[in-house]
Amino acid sequence: MGKAIYAPLQSLKENGDILDKKIEELSCREIDVQTDLETTKLQYGKKPKREVELWLKNVQNIKDKVHDIKQKLGEVSWTHIQLRMHLAKEVEEKIKEAVELKENGRFQEGLVVDLLVGSTETFPPIKIVGETTALKNLQTIEECLMDDEVGKIGVYGMGGVGKTTIMTHIHNNIKNVGTFDKVIWVTVSKESNLKKLQDDVSKELCLSLSNTEDALRRSAEIFRALNLIGKFLLILDDMWRQFALKDIGIPEPNEENKCKIVWTTRFENVCRGMGSQRTIKVDALTEDESWILFKEKIGADFVLSPEIEQIAKDVVKECDGLPLGIITVGAAMRGVDDIRIWRNALEDLKNSRPDLEGLEDDVFSCLRFSFDHLKTQIHRDCFLYCALYPEDDEIVCDSLIEKWMADGFFDEIEDREKAFDKGYTIIHDLKDACMLENGECDSRSFVKMHDLLRDLAIAITRKSHQFVVKVCSNVGKFPRDENLMDDVIRVSLMYSNIEMLSCQSTCLKLSTLLLEDWAISIIYSFEHMQNLRVLDLSDTDITCLPQSLSNLVNLHALLIRDCWNLTEVPSLVQLTELRVLNLSGTAIKYLPDGMDSLTNLRVLRLSATKRLEMVPVGAISSLSHLEELSMVESKWKWSSNEDRNGRGAGVEDIVRLMHLKKLLLDFVDSSAFLSYVRSRHWRGLNCFLLTVGKLFFDLKEIQEVFYSRECVVYVFDGDCMNSVAFPTSNLTKLLISFLDNLSTINMEEPTQGDNLANLKRIDFYKCPKLKYVLSVGWFQTLQNLEEIIVGYCRAMEEMVVDMGDMGEANNNIPITLPRLKRIKLSDLPNLKSICKRTLICSSLEEIDVFNCPMLKMLPFSINSLPSSLKQIKGSRRWWDSLEWDNANTKMHLQTFFSERPESCYELEEDQERQGTKRKAEHLQMDLNFPPHSLVRQLSPRSWQL
Repeated sequence: MGKAIYAPLQSLKENGDILDKKIEELSCREIDVQTDLETTKLQYGKKPKREVELWLKNVQNIKDKVHDIKQKLGEVSWTHIQLRMHLAKEVEEKIKEAVELKENGRFQEGLVVDLLVGSTETFPPIKIVGETTALKNLQTIEECLMDDEVGKIGVYGMGGVGKTTIMTHIHNNIKNVGTFDKVIWVTVSKESNLKKLQDDVSKELCLSLSNTEDALRRSAEIFRALNLIGKFLLILDDMWRQFALKDIGIPEPNEENKCKIVWTTRFENVCRGMGSQRTIKVDALTEDESWILFKEKIGADFVLSPEIEQIAKDVVKECDGLPLGIITVGAAMRGVDDIRIWRNALEDLKNSRPDLEGLEDDVFSCLRFSFDHLKTQIHRDCFLYCALYPEDDEIVCDSLIEKWMADGFFDEIEDREKAFDKGYTIIHDLKDACMLENGECDSRSFVKMHDLLRDLAIAITRKSHQFVVKVCSNVGKFPRDENLMDDVIRVSLMYSNIEMLSCQSTCLKLSTLLLEDWAISIIYSFEHMQNLRVLDLSDTDITCLPQSLSNLVNLHALLIRDCWNLTEVPSLVQLTELRVLNLSGTAIKYLPDGMDSLTNLRVLRLSATKRLEMVPVGAISSLSHLEELSMVESKWKWSSNEDRNGRGAGVEDIVRLMHLKKLLLDFVDSSAFLSYVRSRHWRGLNCFLLTVGKLFFDLKEIQEVFYSRECVVYVFDGDCMNSVAFPTSNLTKLLISFLDNLSTINMEEPTQGDNLANLKRIDFYKCPKLKYVLSVGWFQTLQNLEEIIVGYCRAMEEMVVDMGDMGEANNNIPITLPRLKRIKLSDLPNLKSICKRTLICSSLEEIDVFNCPMLKMLPFSINSLPSSLKQIKGSRRWWDSLEWDNANTKMHLQTFFSERPESCYELEEDQERQGTKRKAEHLQMDLNFPPHSLVRQLSPRSWQL
């Protein structure tokens, strides 16, 4: 026994030296990989394989862990035998991991994949208006694109005439035809400078320019990348001034490369300055086209009286053939049948005159009319608020509404959820009035503001001296003239360079101050801003905040997200009106003083606080009105109070939050997670992300889960877990990975009212002892299930089991899963049955079976074959071995079968023999199974099945 105890201690020094050597060898391999990676990427326009990125991340992780072990060894006395034995075992484990990682870093198949592959994505279609005019313009541009002698095409016309709409159609048509190797769309906007334009082009190329700020080097990288593409079409939308193509890094189009560049602009001289070989003017609509469009917008089935129709035609003439003006005015007059209102509308349009240089009279008149005819003053205020964001910015609806609420727009509504409903209703009304547009990203709810409508909003607010909007600009000192700040209620300095923020004048009316993503690290004072309600300092370089922050007694929202250098926040004891506190992505070690005074706090976000050492007992539970708590990727993981012996808050503090609706939390282990599950506190939540294990997050991905209102459980890497339970109500995604001892799902059979009706995705991966996924009782409640993914569960014989003793007769009762789209099964060598009952899956599109040799039947009969099926993937050997209830079933499904090469199985078996989690992950990625990184699992943009 003595030898068994002291043997690890005796070899500790020797093993420590061995570990240092192995880590040094691994670091050399890491340097070689990174050098080859950078060289290959720069020379050939490639990007790292996902397995290479994961390997580099794992190398950094083991180096960090080894550093921690050595630090602990240096601090632990020789007398602490038990602790030193534990560290000695860790040293032995790290030696094995380092050797294994070094071997895995050979990458004989190469480090990179093609970076510049043409995308098949198209923009949401926009209806072309004007059968003659617009189609004639569109046809002319397309003819130029087919002409090898024309490389640079300028498209110009007044604002609102439809240039972007025409180019959107061309973009989509060209992508579908495949004439070019890559089609690139960049929105330039008024505030663009050379650096921003280079960033936008490189983003479209998936090219990182973060390593250099030198404009010449950046242009060289873009030039190299574009030359590697081959034949490209570059669309530069909304140019306000000319740029030299060589300064950006864009190759000159010629007959040899057959590349094309098209730009749209309001100014013909921009086309000349850019060297257009063909210049095309987009004309306004004819009277007949204008009238057709107007009637469509006021309602195709809405009949105007003869008297009103004549006035309506005069109204259309005032729009001067501009589609944007016609659309917004038509939306404002939809359903109006009072001739007096029509006469007044015509007078308003005739009398409106612009006061903004560069905004055409007719455009301004139409848009001002549409603004004046919005439903309520709240609608107009909410519309004007959107002008605080940069031109062409995609504004996250939830974030926007949160600022509206904090700024007092919905003070009469006490319930936060109802206030959000009100906000979304207003956004719907503004889109219905054509004053806002839908954003282009499907994963979250965005809106955009047409640049002309933003110009209108800025003109209106500038006239009243209530807004200061200095976005994407070099502001210098702010404010320059403090005498002009008396009436200002909202200030936006987003994405701007500011040397100093110090305001000595009285700003008693200032309610919103947006300083997001600005280049400044020091703020001198928030004095004289006692009525400030919204303060956004997100994405800035600030290292500290002035003590005057504590004087903002009326502050409702304090947003300091992604300030990675901020280590401390002043006392919040006086900020008793605070509703939203966002400290995600900061470097704070402790919560600010005065947290227990925030009795009105509704939202607390502390995700990605990677240095947060302590959450005191009662600091969270004292926030009695808290509705939303986010702490994913924080250093502070949640356990029970008993485990911490009273040193810090635990699960019990969370359970006391009776008003909580959203919860994003990391648990320290499975015991703490199960403790929370048993509390049933989750029954009151409408959004949650509950995780166990070592995960890697991106803060933006966390926000997406938060805004999407998903309910996700992810349990990862728990060696001691032999069973797992999880919340059932509202659950939308269940992700279980790397549980080596998991054998059962700990769920009682559903009783009346129990169901998993909201569950959309089930994912079980690398649980070698797991015998089944769900019981038949729970499986038949999955009415919204879309995906089933099961891999590397070697003990599984039946995926869905009947827990009751109900006899074979029940096998004839089918189970209906109306929304199931995909079934993916990987490396289940003992799986004999997916489900003994017949499945009726009317939406099923894909079945993917990989290395499941015992699976001899698919759970479909000739009477229940899914008409939506597109593909069945598997090996020829597996397909030929399948048994069928009816010969016609196989005949019908044969046309959908797509053979997966046998080499895939040989590769899998070889790698499984080597038996590492990382290699399993790599194989999984190579086979297009979803990567087990939460970032990709929760992001529709970054992970596609």
